[in-house]
Amino acid sequence: MGDETQTVSDTTRLERHVRLLSEVGMAPELIVRQLLAAQFPVDQVRARFPNVSSSAFTVPVSRELRRRRETGRTVAAPSSPTDGDSATAGQGPTPVVPASVIAKRVARKADASSAHAAAPASSPVPTSTSATQGNTDSALSDGISFQYVPLIQCSFPHADPGAVTQFTRRNGWLELTLSTARPDTGLPYGVPARLLTIYCASEAKRTHSPEIYLGESVHEFLRRLDVPITRGERGSLRVYANQLLRLVHCAISIDENIRDAAGRTGLHIRQALFVEEARLWWDEATAIGQGSSLVLSPVLYDSILERSAPLSTKALKQLRKSPMDLDVYAWLVHRLFHLGRPSTVTWAQLSGQFGHGYRELRKFRRFFADSVKRVQEVYPEARLKLTDGGVILLPSPQHIPRDALVGS
Repeated sequence: MGDETQTVSDTTRLERHVRLLSEVGMAPELIVRQLLAAQFPVDQVRARFPNVSSSAFTVPVSRELRRRRETGRTVAAPSSPTDGDSATAGQGPTPVVPASVIAKRVARKADASSAHAAAPASSPVPTSTSATQGNTDSALSDGISFQYVPLIQCSFPHADPGAVTQFTRRNGWLELTLSTARPDTGLPYGVPARLLTIYCASEAKRTHSPEIYLGESVHEFLRRLDVPITRGERGSLRVYANQLLRLVHCAISIDENIRDAAGRTGLHIRQALFVEEARLWWDEATAIGQGSSLVLSPVLYDSILERSAPLSTKALKQLRKSPMDLDVYAWLVHRLFHLGRPSTVTWAQLSGQFGHGYRELRKFRRFFADSVKRVQEVYPEARLKLTDGGVILLPSPQHIPRDALVGS
């Protein structure tokens, strides 16, 4: 009887994933890859998609994930295509879980068991979170935070995009599209979307787990983000709860033009739900409550481990009033971290990346220049020149020293 119940549960979970991935427009082949990355049994997925090519049932393993497996620093599932290396889903070496992660998981289970024993029989209790209850340590409490690089290269909308269900930005060889399966909820935007994704990326890097704990209460969560706690229709409690729901229902698609050593060109496409699962408790009518947590989708989680840029937590807190300031700061830190020689970016290119609705280029230039001034107050080492043709980036001292990232 127990095995039959488990089979029904697994089938229900698979069908829920299929429905969500279908709603955001993924093709059957990509849905298969997502399901395998989420560690559904190959036979079960093949039975659900009998007409999909057998090539879709091979899940490539990224170079970063392979390195972390070899050093015993990850608990991630296989990722989407990155380097062309592949391993059949469900095979390969078992990841070695660090002792610190094991300790945290044991503590979480103990807390969950205690909470379950103390709770009324009619009150559901979260089965897992990614930190012990009451733990106020987080990546945003440290000196270094992280942001997912594609969200630096092409960011969220600055203002509410309204009823649109898709938002696309382009930056050179990269195109990023955000979509939602819930038009009534909408797409994430503004400062909250950026701080929430920075928080998720930072926690994923810090804990090496896709589970993102949102705090013992909404007040603790906002304190972690250093956001003033206000109530009312436009208060931070309501705004961040709404933006979190938008993020939970968001899917991300990244198209990148690629080129190999022989000069052959191609296209690398990565698609994923941002959040695979969420447990959001409402201790107040519109506020995120105790025990709330998110689970990042396997594809996105592995990509965050591989492609995240370090940022100063202190600088983020000083710039958190403006989405443009946060975007410009993250972009400068990321670009200058790797810059070896002067590089010019035209105003048209910058407007395509950061513009978000500025109809006149001269207006965008003025807003961008004002933002650069504020960013240079927290990142004075940044060397750049604003000219009539665009922005000239010059090799600069690193805002986040490389030795500070050891172990991140």
